[in-house]
This record gives sequence, C-alpha cells and structure tokens, in this order.
Amino acid sequence: MSDPLTELHHAMRGQHVRAVVEDLDDTGPEQLLTLQAHYGQVRSRVPVWHPFGFSSSVPLDGAITHLVQVGSDPSDVIALPPANPAAARMGGLNAGESCQYDSAGQKIYLQDGKIVRVDAHQELLVSIGGQPVLDVTKDGVAITGKLTVTETIEAVGDVTGAGISLSEHKHGGVKAGSDETGAPE
Repeated sequence: MSDPLTELHHAMRGQHVRAVVEDLDDTGPEQLLTLQAHYGQVRSRVPVWHPFGFSSSVPLDGAITHLVQVGSDPSDVIALPPANPAAARMGGLNAGESCQYDSAGQKIYLQDGKIVRVDAHQELLVSIGGQPVLDVTKDGVAITGKLTVTETIEAVGDVTGAGISLSEHKHGGVKAGSDETGAPE
C-alpha cells in the first residue's frame, strides 16, 4: 500500500515544471510554444496565457517558461509567459514604477506617477486609425494634421510658413501713417 502523503506530494510536484523554449508560433489567435521540460521530453503547441492587453515574443536563445499541468494532468498544459534572462531586462525601478521593454533596450516607463518616458532607438510613431499623426526621429518631428496651440510658441531659430520666413520676410507697399502694408513676401 502506498503512502497517501507521498502520492499527494508527487501530484503537487507534477503540476509545475520549468521548461526551455525551443520554438514559438505567434501567427494565430494564441501564442504556441514548443518546449523541452525534461531531457528528451518535448511538448509542442503549448498555449501561452498572457495577461490581457499585453503580448510579447521572447528571443528564443536562452528563453525559459513555467509549464503548468492542470490537475497534474500532462495532457492538459499551459505555459506562463516566457522570459529570457539573457536578454535586456529592465531593472532598477522604484516601488510603484512600471516599464515595458524589448530585447533591444527600448522602453516605455511609467515613473513615479509623474512621468511617462519613451526611449526609442530610431523612431517614435503615433498613429490614429492606422494613420500616422506624430513621427519623431533624431532628425526632427513631423505632425500630420491640424496643430492647435493655446499658449505661446517660442522658437530659437527661424519659423517658415508657406515658404515665407518669419524673421527674414519683407513687406511691399509700405506707406507712412496708419495705412496697411502689403502681405509678407
């Protein structure tokens, strides 16, 4: 006769296994992994349970995850979102701060309830309805659409509108007194 506590121990221990991620399929409605939980034990098409509103595709070289066998049943498995300790994990956050990051080191910080900071390597692109409205690169900022400013605009350099320089333009038809000049040239 077997010991019931030993059986319970083995059942509980079999619910959770660490696994190496060998392949990742992110083409369908759910992300599927191919995993090696124990040497020679490969599991394929294991669904990943990501938190709602978040999705990621981990770099495979060094990726690991936790495999959960529901009710200790090896035919009913799910994987927790995989991690890659070898990739650029963002650390050093203060209590209450959050950061979303990628393997290249790009980040979106939510800092101390005061700052939302974006660190992009080449470009920050904001789209509405699939159409770009803000494009920021190291060369400048492009805004597509109407820009409304309710306070003052200060420019260090010249401002040009419709090909006319704000600081270098001339006026024709200048007259003395209260007469109006011609349009900027």
